Amino acid sequence: MEFYEIEEFNATDFLERSRNGRIVFAGDSIGRNQWESLICMLAQGVSTQSTIYEDNGNPISKHKGYLSIRFAEYNLTVEYYRVPFLVVTGRPPPKASKEVRTTLRVDTLHWYSNKWVKADVLMFSAGHWWNQDKTVKMGCFFQVGETVNMTMDVMEAFQRSLQTWKSWVIQSLDPQRSHIFFRSYSPVHYRDGTWNEGGHCDTNVAPETNNTKLEPDPVNNLFISDVIKQMESAKRKIQFLNITYLAEFRKDGHPSSHREVGTPIPAPQDCSHWCLPGVPDTWNELLYAQLLSNGFRTKIEGT
Repeated sequence: MEFYEIEEFNATDFLERSRNGRIVFAGDSIGRNQWESLICMLAQGVSTQSTIYEDNGNPISKHKGYLSIRFAEYNLTVEYYRVPFLVVTGRPPPKASKEVRTTLRVDTLHWYSNKWVKADVLMFSAGHWWNQDKTVKMGCFFQVGETVNMTMDVMEAFQRSLQTWKSWVIQSLDPQRSHIFFRSYSPVHYRDGTWNEGGHCDTNVAPETNNTKLEPDPVNNLFISDVIKQMESAKRKIQFLNITYLAEFRKDGHPSSHREVGTPIPAPQDCSHWCLPGVPDTWNELLYAQLLSNGFRTKIEGT
Protein backbone atom coordinates (compact mmCIF):
# COMPACT_ATOMS: atom_id res chain seq x y z
CA MET A 1 0.00 0.00 0.00
CA GLU A 2 1.30 3.43 -0.98
CA PHE A 3 0.98 6.45 1.28
CA TYR A 4 1.08 10.03 0.09
CA GLU A 5 1.87 13.19 1.97
CA ILE A 6 -1.16 15.43 1.58
CA GLU A 7 -0.42 19.06 0.82
CA GLU A 8 -2.31 21.63 2.84
CA PHE A 9 -5.12 23.11 0.76
CA ASN A 10 -3.98 26.39 -0.76
CA ALA A 11 -6.89 28.27 -2.34
CA THR A 12 -4.69 30.88 -4.01
CA ASP A 13 -2.46 28.23 -5.55
CA PHE A 14 -5.44 26.18 -6.74
CA LEU A 15 -7.01 29.27 -8.31
CA GLU A 16 -3.77 30.28 -10.00
CA ARG A 17 -3.26 26.80 -11.44
CA SER A 18 -6.86 26.87 -12.68
CA ARG A 19 -6.65 30.34 -14.26
CA ASN A 20 -8.61 30.65 -17.53
CA GLY A 21 -9.96 27.16 -16.93
CA ARG A 22 -13.06 25.15 -16.04
CA ILE A 23 -13.80 22.75 -13.21
CA VAL A 24 -16.91 20.62 -13.74
CA PHE A 25 -18.93 18.55 -11.27
CA ALA A 26 -21.50 16.22 -12.84
CA GLY A 27 -23.76 13.93 -10.87
CA ASP A 28 -26.34 13.86 -8.11
CA SER A 29 -26.97 16.15 -5.14
CA ILE A 30 -24.01 14.73 -3.22
CA GLY A 31 -21.88 15.98 -6.11
CA ARG A 32 -23.54 19.34 -5.63
CA ASN A 33 -22.57 19.15 -1.95
CA GLN A 34 -18.92 18.76 -2.97
CA TRP A 35 -19.23 21.53 -5.58
CA GLU A 36 -20.57 23.97 -2.98
CA SER A 37 -17.72 23.01 -0.66
CA LEU A 38 -15.08 23.75 -3.31
CA ILE A 39 -16.62 27.14 -4.09
CA CYS A 40 -16.42 28.11 -0.41
CA MET A 41 -12.85 26.85 -0.14
CA LEU A 42 -11.66 28.67 -3.27
CA ALA A 43 -13.38 31.88 -2.18
CA GLN A 44 -10.75 32.15 0.57
CA GLY A 45 -8.18 32.96 -2.12
CA VAL A 46 -10.13 35.82 -3.70
CA SER A 47 -9.47 39.39 -2.60
CA THR A 48 -12.87 40.81 -3.62
CA GLN A 49 -15.85 38.57 -2.97
CA SER A 50 -18.08 40.54 -5.36
CA THR A 51 -16.00 39.15 -8.23
CA ILE A 52 -17.51 35.70 -7.55
CA TYR A 53 -20.90 35.28 -9.22
CA GLU A 54 -23.15 32.88 -11.10
CA ASP A 55 -22.72 33.36 -14.84
CA ASN A 56 -26.44 33.47 -15.62
CA GLY A 57 -27.58 35.34 -12.52
CA ASN A 58 -29.14 32.25 -10.95
CA PRO A 59 -29.30 31.90 -7.16
CA ILE A 60 -27.12 29.16 -5.70
CA SER A 61 -30.33 27.67 -4.28
CA LYS A 62 -31.36 26.59 -7.78
CA HIS A 63 -31.53 22.79 -7.94
CA LYS A 64 -32.50 21.81 -11.49
CA GLY A 65 -30.27 22.11 -14.53
CA TYR A 66 -26.83 23.54 -13.98
CA LEU A 67 -24.99 26.38 -12.25
CA SER A 68 -21.73 28.04 -13.19
CA ILE A 69 -19.88 30.06 -10.56
CA ARG A 70 -17.29 32.42 -12.05
CA PHE A 71 -14.18 33.55 -10.22
CA ALA A 72 -13.66 36.66 -12.35
CA GLU A 73 -10.21 37.51 -10.96
CA TYR A 74 -8.97 34.22 -12.44
CA ASN A 75 -11.40 33.81 -15.34
CA LEU A 76 -12.31 30.44 -13.85
CA THR A 77 -15.69 28.72 -13.74
CA VAL A 78 -16.63 26.01 -11.25
CA GLU A 79 -19.71 24.31 -12.67
CA TYR A 80 -22.32 21.85 -11.42
CA TYR A 81 -24.60 19.77 -13.66
CA ARG A 82 -27.45 17.88 -12.08
CA VAL A 83 -27.43 14.47 -13.77
CA PRO A 84 -28.17 11.86 -11.07
CA PHE A 85 -27.84 8.93 -13.49
CA LEU A 86 -25.31 10.52 -15.90
CA VAL A 87 -27.30 8.94 -18.76
CA VAL A 88 -30.46 10.15 -20.51
CA THR A 89 -33.83 9.86 -18.78
CA GLY A 90 -36.75 10.02 -21.20
CA ARG A 91 -40.10 8.84 -22.44
CA PRO A 92 -40.55 5.18 -23.29
CA PRO A 93 -40.41 4.17 -26.97
CA PRO A 94 -43.62 3.33 -28.88
CA LYS A 95 -45.24 0.00 -28.01
CA ALA A 96 -43.47 -0.21 -24.65
CA SER A 97 -45.33 -1.95 -21.83
CA LYS A 98 -47.88 0.20 -20.00
CA GLU A 99 -45.95 -0.20 -16.76
CA VAL A 100 -43.03 1.70 -18.31
CA ARG A 101 -43.46 5.36 -17.37
CA THR A 102 -39.91 6.51 -18.16
CA THR A 103 -36.67 4.91 -19.26
CA LEU A 104 -32.98 5.27 -18.60
CA ARG A 105 -31.00 5.13 -21.84
CA VAL A 106 -28.02 3.27 -20.45
CA ASP A 107 -26.29 3.51 -23.84
CA THR A 108 -26.56 7.32 -24.13
CA LEU A 109 -24.80 9.84 -21.91
CA HIS A 110 -26.83 12.89 -20.90
CA TRP A 111 -26.79 15.70 -23.46
CA TYR A 112 -25.17 17.98 -20.86
CA SER A 113 -22.01 16.05 -21.71
CA ASN A 114 -21.59 18.38 -24.70
CA LYS A 115 -20.83 21.14 -22.19
CA TRP A 116 -18.11 19.16 -20.38
CA VAL A 117 -15.80 18.51 -23.32
CA LYS A 118 -13.21 21.27 -22.79
CA ALA A 119 -13.12 21.20 -18.98
CA ASP A 120 -9.74 21.03 -17.24
CA VAL A 121 -10.96 19.10 -14.18
CA LEU A 122 -14.03 16.85 -14.15
CA MET A 123 -15.49 15.23 -11.04
CA PHE A 124 -18.17 12.62 -11.70
CA SER A 125 -20.40 10.94 -9.14
CA ALA A 126 -23.28 8.49 -9.38
CA GLY A 127 -24.79 5.65 -7.42
CA HIS A 128 -27.36 7.02 -4.99
CA TRP A 129 -30.15 6.97 -7.54
CA TRP A 130 -29.25 3.55 -8.88
CA ASN A 131 -31.67 1.59 -6.71
CA GLN A 132 -35.07 -0.10 -7.03
CA ASP A 133 -36.97 2.72 -5.32
CA LYS A 134 -35.84 5.39 -7.78
CA THR A 135 -36.08 3.23 -10.89
CA VAL A 136 -38.20 0.12 -11.37
CA LYS A 137 -40.61 0.79 -8.48
CA MET A 138 -41.34 4.17 -10.06
CA GLY A 139 -41.92 2.66 -13.49
CA CYS A 140 -38.48 3.63 -14.76
CA PHE A 141 -36.93 0.78 -16.77
CA PHE A 142 -33.71 0.44 -18.75
CA GLN A 143 -33.46 1.03 -22.47
CA VAL A 144 -30.80 0.07 -25.02
CA GLY A 145 -31.36 1.44 -28.50
CA GLU A 146 -35.11 1.38 -29.08
CA THR A 147 -35.68 -1.62 -26.81
CA VAL A 148 -36.72 -1.57 -23.15
CA ASN A 149 -35.19 -4.46 -21.26
CA MET A 150 -37.78 -5.37 -18.63
CA THR A 151 -35.52 -7.95 -16.96
CA MET A 152 -32.32 -5.92 -16.59
CA ASP A 153 -31.61 -5.33 -12.90
CA VAL A 154 -30.41 -2.04 -11.46
CA MET A 155 -26.77 -3.00 -10.93
CA GLU A 156 -26.44 -4.41 -14.43
CA ALA A 157 -27.90 -1.15 -15.74
CA PHE A 158 -25.44 0.84 -13.63
CA GLN A 159 -22.56 -1.14 -15.12
CA ARG A 160 -23.87 -0.51 -18.64
CA SER A 161 -24.09 3.21 -17.92
CA LEU A 162 -20.48 3.25 -16.69
CA GLN A 163 -19.35 1.64 -19.94
CA THR A 164 -21.24 4.36 -21.81
CA TRP A 165 -19.48 6.99 -19.71
CA LYS A 166 -16.10 5.31 -20.35
CA SER A 167 -16.61 5.38 -24.10
CA TRP A 168 -17.57 9.05 -23.98
CA VAL A 169 -14.46 9.95 -21.97
CA ILE A 170 -12.16 8.16 -24.40
CA GLN A 171 -13.83 9.61 -27.48
CA SER A 172 -14.57 13.16 -26.30
CA LEU A 173 -12.01 14.38 -23.76
CA ASP A 174 -8.54 15.67 -24.54
CA PRO A 175 -6.08 13.30 -22.80
CA GLN A 176 -3.52 16.08 -22.49
CA ARG A 177 -5.92 18.59 -20.95
CA SER A 178 -8.57 16.89 -18.86
CA HIS A 179 -7.96 15.58 -15.34
CA ILE A 180 -10.83 13.18 -14.65
CA PHE A 181 -12.10 11.89 -11.32
CA PHE A 182 -14.95 9.57 -10.38
CA ARG A 183 -15.82 9.89 -6.71
CA SER A 184 -16.89 6.80 -4.81
CA TYR A 185 -20.20 6.27 -3.05
CA SER A 186 -20.87 8.73 -0.24
CA PRO A 187 -22.17 6.83 2.80
CA VAL A 188 -25.50 7.59 4.46
CA HIS A 189 -26.10 7.13 8.17
CA TYR A 190 -29.82 6.57 8.68
CA ARG A 191 -30.58 4.53 11.77
CA ASP A 192 -33.83 2.74 12.70
CA GLY A 193 -35.28 3.12 9.22
CA THR A 194 -34.71 4.67 5.81
CA TRP A 195 -35.16 8.37 5.04
CA ASN A 196 -38.92 7.94 4.46
CA GLU A 197 -39.49 5.46 7.29
CA GLY A 198 -38.49 7.55 10.27
CA GLY A 199 -34.75 7.05 9.91
CA HIS A 200 -32.62 9.48 11.90
CA CYS A 201 -29.04 10.50 12.67
CA ASP A 202 -29.53 13.40 15.09
CA THR A 203 -28.39 11.27 18.03
CA ASN A 204 -24.93 10.95 16.47
CA VAL A 205 -22.90 13.72 18.09
CA ALA A 206 -19.38 12.34 17.56
CA PRO A 207 -17.53 10.36 14.88
CA GLU A 208 -17.58 6.56 14.94
CA THR A 209 -14.53 5.13 16.69
CA ASN A 210 -15.24 1.43 16.19
CA ASN A 211 -14.46 0.36 12.65
CA THR A 212 -16.37 -2.90 13.11
CA LYS A 213 -19.59 -0.86 13.09
CA LEU A 214 -19.00 0.55 9.63
CA GLU A 215 -21.14 -0.54 6.70
CA PRO A 216 -19.52 -2.85 4.12
CA ASP A 217 -18.13 -1.30 0.97
CA PRO A 218 -21.02 -0.91 -1.51
CA VAL A 219 -20.84 -2.90 -4.73
CA ASN A 220 -21.16 0.38 -6.69
CA ASN A 221 -17.56 1.14 -5.78
CA LEU A 222 -16.33 -2.13 -7.27
CA PHE A 223 -18.01 -1.35 -10.58
CA ILE A 224 -16.62 2.20 -10.70
CA SER A 225 -13.14 1.05 -9.76
CA ASP A 226 -13.17 -1.68 -12.42
CA VAL A 227 -14.10 0.82 -15.14
CA ILE A 228 -11.30 3.16 -14.06
CA LYS A 229 -8.83 0.25 -14.28
CA GLN A 230 -10.09 -0.56 -17.77
CA MET A 231 -9.23 2.98 -18.82
CA GLU A 232 -5.63 2.93 -17.62
CA SER A 233 -4.45 1.67 -20.99
CA ALA A 234 -6.10 4.67 -22.67
CA LYS A 235 -3.44 6.92 -21.07
CA ARG A 236 -5.95 9.20 -19.39
CA LYS A 237 -5.36 11.40 -16.37
CA ILE A 238 -8.08 9.59 -14.50
CA GLN A 239 -8.50 8.50 -10.88
CA PHE A 240 -11.01 6.85 -8.60
CA LEU A 241 -11.43 9.23 -5.65
CA ASN A 242 -12.36 6.78 -2.92
CA ILE A 243 -13.89 8.66 0.03
CA THR A 244 -16.30 5.96 1.25
CA TYR A 245 -14.28 4.50 4.12
CA LEU A 246 -13.15 7.82 5.61
CA ALA A 247 -16.64 9.33 5.32
CA GLU A 248 -18.20 6.27 7.00
CA PHE A 249 -16.64 7.36 10.28
CA ARG A 250 -18.44 10.72 10.21
CA LYS A 251 -21.92 9.60 11.21
CA ASP A 252 -22.18 12.95 13.00
CA GLY A 253 -21.51 15.04 9.89
CA HIS A 254 -25.00 15.31 8.38
CA PRO A 255 -27.58 18.12 8.69
CA SER A 256 -30.02 15.59 10.25
CA SER A 257 -32.98 17.65 11.54
CA HIS A 258 -31.27 20.97 10.79
CA ARG A 259 -32.62 21.35 7.26
CA GLU A 260 -32.87 24.37 4.97
CA VAL A 261 -34.79 27.40 6.17
CA GLY A 262 -38.46 26.90 5.44
CA THR A 263 -38.36 23.09 5.55
CA PRO A 264 -41.60 21.78 7.14
CA ILE A 265 -41.09 20.50 10.69
CA PRO A 266 -42.27 16.91 9.96
CA ALA A 267 -39.87 16.59 7.01
CA PRO A 268 -37.52 13.57 7.10
CA GLN A 269 -34.07 14.05 8.57
CA ASP A 270 -31.21 14.49 6.12
CA CYS A 271 -28.58 11.85 6.84
CA SER A 272 -27.33 11.68 3.24
CA HIS A 273 -25.90 15.13 2.57
CA TRP A 274 -23.16 16.77 4.61
CA CYS A 275 -22.86 19.92 6.67
CA LEU A 276 -20.55 22.63 5.36
CA PRO A 277 -17.87 23.25 6.33
CA GLY A 278 -17.43 19.54 6.87
CA VAL A 279 -16.71 16.19 5.28
CA PRO A 280 -16.82 17.28 1.58
CA ASP A 281 -14.02 19.75 2.34
CA THR A 282 -11.80 16.73 2.98
CA TRP A 283 -12.80 15.28 -0.39
CA ASN A 284 -11.68 18.51 -2.04
CA GLU A 285 -8.42 18.50 -0.11
CA LEU A 286 -7.82 15.04 -1.56
CA LEU A 287 -8.78 16.31 -5.01
CA TYR A 288 -6.26 19.15 -4.72
CA ALA A 289 -3.53 16.77 -3.52
CA GLN A 290 -4.18 14.38 -6.40
CA LEU A 291 -4.04 17.22 -8.91
CA LEU A 292 -0.71 18.38 -7.48
CA SER A 293 0.69 14.84 -7.66
CA ASN A 294 -0.39 14.69 -11.32
CA GLY A 295 1.33 17.99 -12.16
CA PHE A 296 -1.88 19.92 -12.75
CA ARG A 297 -0.96 23.05 -14.72
CA THR A 298 2.47 23.40 -13.15
CA LYS A 299 3.73 25.66 -15.93
CA ILE A 300 2.11 28.83 -14.68
CA GLU A 301 2.99 32.06 -16.45
CA GLY A 302 5.29 34.22 -14.34
CA THR A 303 6.53 31.41 -12.06
